[in-house]
Amino acid sequence: MNLSGEVIALLTTLCWSLGIFPFTEAAKRIGSAPLNQYRLLLAWLIISIILFFWNDLNPVELFSEPQPYHFIFLGLSGIIGFSIGDYCSFNSFKLLGPKLASLYTTFAPGAALLIGYIALNESVNLIGIFGILITVSGVIWLTLSKKDSNAATQVGYTRDKRGIIYGIIGALCQGTGLVLSKYGMDYYDVKLPTMHAVWIRLLFAFSAAFIVSLMAGKLKSNSKPIFTNEKNNLPFLFFGTILGPVMGVTLSLLAIQKLEVAVAQTIFALLPLFVLPISLIVYKEKITIQSVFACLLALSGVLLLIWRNEF
Repeated sequence: MNLSGEVIALLTTLCWSLGIFPFTEAAKRIGSAPLNQYRLLLAWLIISIILFFWNDLNPVELFSEPQPYHFIFLGLSGIIGFSIGDYCSFNSFKLLGPKLASLYTTFAPGAALLIGYIALNESVNLIGIFGILITVSGVIWLTLSKKDSNAATQVGYTRDKRGIIYGIIGALCQGTGLVLSKYGMDYYDVKLPTMHAVWIRLLFAFSAAFIVSLMAGKLKSNSKPIFTNEKNNLPFLFFGTILGPVMGVTLSLLAIQKLEVAVAQTIFALLPLFVLPISLIVYKEKITIQSVFACLLALSGVLLLIWRNEF
């Protein structure tokens, strides 16, 4: 079946949206640190299998084909984007709930724009700045909405300040990780296949997570709930990993092959709108008028960012 690029991009966004919920449940059961460590390891193992059997790369080629700068920039991208960024995002999902926390992901394109301007001398215009401000306004609106806060409280989520801070840091790290990935893949003569780049990012990401856990003396305590399947967390960890970093990443690569990147990014940015009805079904969290309009406002800012050079 030959699917169009738009359909594949929509399936990508759906996978990421669905993946938020098992990850949220796993984080509530065992905490964000064990979840982040082992879902990164699991995703890396699955991507390795795909590269071995689908792309026919042997273990030696996985390490010998990339140049040193690939490991440096993609490694930093994995540590900042996956290890730190996703850890913060999981904490945000656990504290704020998927509906509000997913809206903080709209900060990532703005963060990528600003970091790209500072680090890569990429252009930024008034339209881009206006888009960032609109996105921030939408997130602030939903964060301060009393009606939406009451709806979230009824299903066990609060406007916890820690969750807000985690959400902002997570989006900033993911935006920074995107810039570092672009630098590692596009700014040198030797180009690396995207799936291979993801493999390097995940390799450094899970390694960093395990090293930090070991140095903090928490490797055993973080591993125990995984190997004992504490509170039945493994099904949530597994399905979240399949839907998110495995299927989501794979589908996003297929979408970008068939679509212009700006069009694909526009569809990917619809994630908060996908999360609204899913949150209603899973957690019975009421969809308020404020949440709908706040999401639309934030997404309009993202669209301005993505299409800023067309104006």
